[in-house]
Amino acid sequence: MHNYSFYIFIVLHISAPNMAHAFDYFEQYGNSELKVTGFIEDPSYSGQNNIFMTQQIEPSFFIEQGSMETLVKPRLRVGNNGAGRVDLSEAHISFRHQNYDVRIGSITEFWGKTESYNPSDIVNSYDYTSGLASSEKLGAPAFKLSSEIYGGYASFYLFPLFVENAYPGVSSRQRLQTLVSNDVASFANNASRNDNSFAFRYEGYYEDLDYGVSYFDGISREPFFIPDADTRLLPEYAPIRQIAVDLQYLLGDLAFKTEIVNRSGQRNVNGVLENYNAGVLGIEKNRYGVLGSQYDLVLFGEISADSRGNNSHTIFQRDLTVGGSLLLNDIDDSEFSLFLTQDLSYSSGTTRFSYSTRLNDSFTIEAILNLYSNLAQDPSQLPLAKDSSANVTFNYNW
Repeated sequence: MHNYSFYIFIVLHISAPNMAHAFDYFEQYGNSELKVTGFIEDPSYSGQNNIFMTQQIEPSFFIEQGSMETLVKPRLRVGNNGAGRVDLSEAHISFRHQNYDVRIGSITEFWGKTESYNPSDIVNSYDYTSGLASSEKLGAPAFKLSSEIYGGYASFYLFPLFVENAYPGVSSRQRLQTLVSNDVASFANNASRNDNSFAFRYEGYYEDLDYGVSYFDGISREPFFIPDADTRLLPEYAPIRQIAVDLQYLLGDLAFKTEIVNRSGQRNVNGVLENYNAGVLGIEKNRYGVLGSQYDLVLFGEISADSRGNNSHTIFQRDLTVGGSLLLNDIDDSEFSLFLTQDLSYSSGTTRFSYSTRLNDSFTIEAILNLYSNLAQDPSQLPLAKDSSANVTFNYNW
């Protein structure tokens, strides 16, 4: 855990009642989440548990003083799977100088358009301590300068420090057989965690087209794992360059989506440096008032591909994903969702069924069933072969 984050968390809670009188505007809000997860099969590796309970609290403190805005979002998580953590998911100041928007601090960004996989989303590292299939983004220390240019919005990013991923412990499910070190990391090609990374993104709308173009030059958030002397795996991060395009075009009740990337400097699954192209192509259809009811149905299908084929370092080398959501449009915002992904190379598949609803103005509940099939045939997903699970999440917002 990061001790400085814990102290910030406590200080902000104690001082929150007095902050409203010290600034032009102050707001404190947030959410608390209790998640209970049960795994259907016995674990693949010794030390893993079958049932987990995790409590996460994420308060937000928003301050406005003159032309400057400050957002601080500590995150505290405890549980019985070794996933305890205190960090800052976001902590930054924002202000406008002439025609430029400036943001300095720890930020969380999302780039992309598709549903199943977002290869263009490259800014943040990830916290995998709850499982490789249950990740959360970690804040990235950054300087962001943005401005409106030619009808779009251009952003330049400087990342002065690299944040390493956090990986599951011995009791966690959805992990590799050999544990990944969270204490030590390696950097390829004479890189280091103190190296600057840079990024640029230009996004906007033209009639029915929503577009984004991005460039990244810095340390990859997706390491290659090498055996370490202490029997753990050592994550090795390498400098990369990536150019990406993400598009969404609306045509009536249809939405066509795609993300395409070209990356150089990334190691493939065999540890070989290999430049590659990857992408996702999909279509989404909205049907309103299904069969004359108040329900809306959203259907989508996407296919992903990687020029390296089965040597890809990701699990999306050649996959088909189809699914949909049924929106009941009731007072509780109830929703059913079903997503199915089929690996066209190994015939492995995943099924995800979920239901969510609001219990009252503050409480929501979500139930999710994750089923894996034939993962034993897929080398990249073999460690998760026995990790089908069901979970229930209670969320309180204030």
